[in-house]
Formats: sequence, C-alpha cells, structure tokens
Amino acid sequence: MEAPARRRARLRAAFVALSAVCSLLFTLSPAAYAEPDPEQSTTAPTDPPVTTDPPPPTVEPTTQAPPPPTTEAPPPAPKVRKFGMTVSDVVLGDGYWQGDGSSKLVVSVQNLGEIAETITGFYTFPSGTRPTGGYGTDGCTTSNGTLSFSCPLDPGKIGHVVVNVDVAPDAWRLTGAGNVTAVMENFPQKVRNFSVTFSTKPPVPGIELTTDHLTLPAQASPHAENATLQVRLRNTGSAKAAAAVEVVTPPGVDLVSLSSACKTKKKISPERDRCELGDVAAGKDVSASFVLSISASARAEVPLTGAVHGYLAPIGRDAIETRADYRISGPPLAGESPLPTEAPASPAAVAVRTTTDPARPRSSGGILTSEQLSSLPFVGGIIGLVALVGFLVVFSLRRRLRDESEAQQEAAASADESLVTVPAQRGSDEDLPPLPQRSPIPRSLTLPRLPSGPVAGSGFREPEE
Repeated sequence: MEAPARRRARLRAAFVALSAVCSLLFTLSPAAYAEPDPEQSTTAPTDPPVTTDPPPPTVEPTTQAPPPPTTEAPPPAPKVRKFGMTVSDVVLGDGYWQGDGSSKLVVSVQNLGEIAETITGFYTFPSGTRPTGGYGTDGCTTSNGTLSFSCPLDPGKIGHVVVNVDVAPDAWRLTGAGNVTAVMENFPQKVRNFSVTFSTKPPVPGIELTTDHLTLPAQASPHAENATLQVRLRNTGSAKAAAAVEVVTPPGVDLVSLSSACKTKKKISPERDRCELGDVAAGKDVSASFVLSISASARAEVPLTGAVHGYLAPIGRDAIETRADYRISGPPLAGESPLPTEAPASPAAVAVRTTTDPARPRSSGGILTSEQLSSLPFVGGIIGLVALVGFLVVFSLRRRLRDESEAQQEAAASADESLVTVPAQRGSDEDLPPLPQRSPIPRSLTLPRLPSGPVAGSGFREPEE
C-alpha cells in the first residue's frame, strides 16, 4: 500500500515542478513585457497608395519560323504468334507378331511466339487402332478419353502428349493413316499425319519383300518433287507362284508411274495401287520401280512412312502375304526444325520414383520439408485408424474374457447349489445303530363301533320285549 502512495506523491511533485518551470519561462520571456506599437492600429487597413508602372518597352515585330510539326512515335510492332508441332508414328516391333499390339503416339508442340499461348488439338486414328489412355507433360493435359489435348505454354516452351494405342492383330493388312490437328486462338490450324509402322516383317514363310528408303534433296521446291521407290519380291518357297505388290503412299504422296515389270495395273484406293508381276519361279525374285510425287505440304512433314504389301499365290495353295515399310526423309526446311518425339516418362511414374529414391536428400536438424509436412495428415490418419482398430480389438477381447469368466463363476455356483449328498455305502447290518425297542402293546387301539341290533353272522340276538 505504501508503494502506490509514494508513486502518486512523486508524480504530483513532478507535475508541480513542471508547472513552476513553465510559469517561470513564460514570465522571463521578452514577449510578456513587450509594449504595443502606437503606430499599429486595430482598425481595418487603408487602401495602399496607387503606383503607376512605366509602359512596357516597344518591341519591333520580328518574323519567326513556325515550330516544326511534332511527329508521333510509331505504334509498337505486334507480338509474334507462331507454334510448331511434330507427331511420331505408331511403331510396333517383334511383340506385335506374338500378340502384343500396344504402342505409343507422341505429339510435341512448341510455342514459337513472343507471348504465352494455349495450343489445343485432337487426333484421328486409322482403322484397326484405338487409344487406350494417355498423359501430358510440361503443362499439357488430355481430355475426352485422350481424344483431345491442351497445352498452355510460355514463349519457347515445348509440351508433350503421349497417347497409348492398341493395334488390332490384322491391322498390318489394312490401309490408312491417322492425323493430329492443333490450333491456337485466332491462328491457322496445323495438321500432321502419322502411320502405323512395323520395325520387323511378318513371320510368313515362303516370301521375302524388301524396299528402299527415299531421301529428298536439301533444297526444297515450291512444287511437287519426284522420287523413285525400288521394290524386290522373292519367292523363297518350293513351287512357282504368281506375284503381285501393292504400294501404299502416305498423305500428300501420289504414285505417278508404275514399273514396266507390272503385267496388270489396278488402283484399289486413292492411296493404294496394285501391280501384277506374273509368275515367279521358286528361289527367284522380281524387281519393280515406282515413281512417287511428294507435294510441298508433305515435304514439310518429313519424315513420312509408306508401306508395300507383297503377295505370292502358288498353284493349288492359298496366297501368302507379307509387308515392308519404306521411309521418305530429308533435311528440315529453313525455320522448321523437328521436335523430339521420344515418349517422356509419365508424371505419376516420376513422382513414385522420386519418393522411393534412397539417394534423395533428407532434411537435417529436425526440420521437415514441405513434402513431409504435406504427408503428415495422411500418416497421422493411418496411425489413428490403426490405433482405433487396435483399441477395438483389445476391448473386444477383454470383454469376451470377462464374459467367459463370469459365465464360469455362475456355472460353478449353480453346480454348488444343485449338489446332493449321497449316503455312504452300506457295509453291513452290524454297523447300523440299534433301533429303539417298542412295546408289544400299542398305546391306543381304536375299534370300529358296531351298529345297534343284531349283527349279521353273529350269534347274538336282541332280547325280545
């Protein structure tokens, strides 16, 4: 109680001292004793005297040139908007001939402009193939059951879309190519074609087919370019057979001239032509050349892939068929460089590998990383669930043991209550205690009362009166 009173007294003394100092300073200031100026009046001021300024000097008129016209800065040049796209073929190997028809289609797109763009697209698959799933990387995503994709890309960035494709067992006999269409907003679309190709030939005995690959010159022409395809069919069987080949061209490529070795020519479809070569003896071969015309649009999409189907029909036997692919390649055009089409790893698979990598650096000093912190709720939920299940199991076992113990106690109590004493086995009559002696004369004898009058069977008669 003394400390607050002492503190208040000190504050009161400080306030008094401060007031005294302020009063002293105000008293000693010269402004407090200044006398008022007699010349100053509290009345309204009078108008100031009017002064006449001298007239401005006369300036002789001079002729000056007008200022030059101002020119506005030119508007900034519009931003460049451009994108590139490369599509791989659906390539199948030895596993296809053993029943595995799974393969991949890789679409690579690049933003070649100066602003961020979103590139969208969709696919068209040839007969005998169907998509079974897919994924995107570097910002690309698939939708509509992997039938379309979307890639938001910054300038210079490359995105990849991988589509899993299943190829039917008889697709190698079919004709047709697929395509991928991509577009940006308010920008012309681009279409790139792809084919289903086979790195190995069908394992068909008795026939052998080979083709040459075509290479285009470096100087691209604005017009169509011609190239010659060489085909050789060999009869490796033991009998003479009629031979034929069918040339399948990729989109943008036409067959303009058939070999003179063709006995009969027939156009099966716009992209497939048949050439009958006549009979070929066993162990012999026949060659044919075909002139192809590659358009400028197809030249921009090289490399291109086509196919040649070979047939042999021995006399009295079924015809056999094989297939060989050919490739049309060339240096890229100026300003057009093909993008990589190797299938990148799935983002989900990469995430799994990184989480299980033993060489991954761990946090030191007891500090958890962001990934570890993000996994804490999941780990805590699992631990809580395991603890809850363990508690329930222990509680159930304890309750069951307690019920069994109580049941055993109740059974023992009921057994004690129902226990009946059984007399000991009788050994002999000598072991029995002696019985008390009874009197031969009963204590009381109650005889029946006879009615009055003569009793039947008795010799008594009532006395006559």
